[in-house]
Amino acid sequence: MKVLAFDCATGPTSVALWRDGTVAARADDARPQGQAESLVPLIGLVLQQAGLAPAGVDRIAVTLGPGSFTGVRIALAAARGLGLAVGRPVFGRSSLEVMAAGLPPAECPTLVAIDARRGEIYGQLFAPDGRPLSVLAAVALPEIGAAGLLPAGPLRVAGSGAALVAGASGRTDLDLAAVAAPDAAVLARLVAGAAAADADPAPEPIYLRAPDARLPAA
Repeated sequence: MKVLAFDCATGPTSVALWRDGTVAARADDARPQGQAESLVPLIGLVLQQAGLAPAGVDRIAVTLGPGSFTGVRIALAAARGLGLAVGRPVFGRSSLEVMAAGLPPAECPTLVAIDARRGEIYGQLFAPDGRPLSVLAAVALPEIGAAGLLPAGPLRVAGSGAALVAGASGRTDLDLAAVAAPDAAVLARLVAGAAAADADPAPEPIYLRAPDARLPAA
C-alpha cells in the first residue's frame, strides 16, 4: 500500500509517502504561511525521493481541518485535483484526529486543542485507545469545562491551544504534550489502514465557524 499524504491545515506544510508499512519519504516546511507556494513542490520532492510517479500511489490522504482557512482550502484543492488526475481515491481526516494518533500511548484521556483565536479553541477529547469521546467543536475558553472537555482525573492536553486550556482551566495537574500540528506521516499511516469505503472523491473541509476575513461591503 502506497499512500501520499499531506497537511497544511494549521500552518506548517507536511508531506509524506507511506509504503508497505513504513515512511518511504517525507518533506516539511515549518513556515506558518506560504502553503500555496510550498505544497506542490514538496509533493513533487517526496514522490521523487520515493521513486514514484503520481499515478504510482494507491491512495491520497489530506487533513480536512479545522485550522487555517487558507491552508485547508489549498490542501483540499490539491488532493481533489491530484486524485482526479491520476484516478486514485482521496481520504480525509480531521486535524485533531491526526494529532491525537501521533501522540505516544497514554493511560488517560487526551484533549487535543488548536488555538482558534478570538478566545476559542478547536477541541476534541480522545480516549487512551484513540476513540473520540466528544464531538469536534469550537469552544470559548471559559466554556471548556461546561463542554465536557475537562474530565476529572489525569488528563493530557496537546496542540497549539494546550497552554490556553491550562491557563483558562486553572488546573495545575494537566500533562501538556508537545505536538503543535498534524504530521503527514501519521495521516498516511491512518489512511493505509482505512477501509476502501472511507474514500471520498470530494472531501469537504471542517471549518466549524466563519472565516475571520470579510469581503468589503459593496
